[in-house]
Amino acid sequence: MTTSERAYQQLKRRLEQEHEALLNELKHELVLNTLVPSTTAIELADLNALIKIAGASYLGNLHDLAARLEVVDAAICAMKLGMYGLCTDCEETIELAALEADPAQPRCHACRSHSRYHHD
Repeated sequence: MTTSERAYQQLKRRLEQEHEALLNELKHELVLNTLVPSTTAIELADLNALIKIAGASYLGNLHDLAARLEVVDAAICAMKLGMYGLCTDCEETIELAALEADPAQPRCHACRSHSRYHHD
């Protein structure tokens, strides 16, 4: 296994672990805040429904959990499509250091800088 394959597998494992932890935490918070009728309703709901419920709430922690889960899920989907590590804006390669810092990073340094400049 080459270094890049090893790094890819480590990033994939980190994303999958974070996804599972975020999903479990989100479900737990939804039950605690009684935003769904029952635990069964949470277990039967798909990921998009859970994100929508949490994102629509006025509770900051639920909104933040949902937002992060959505970003992590997008990174996992990019892996499945063979597009992981490519910037969502310019399609250039995202720096390995940026992915190691945050495996769900969707943009390269140049696009992150440009985005901050125009949206802050």
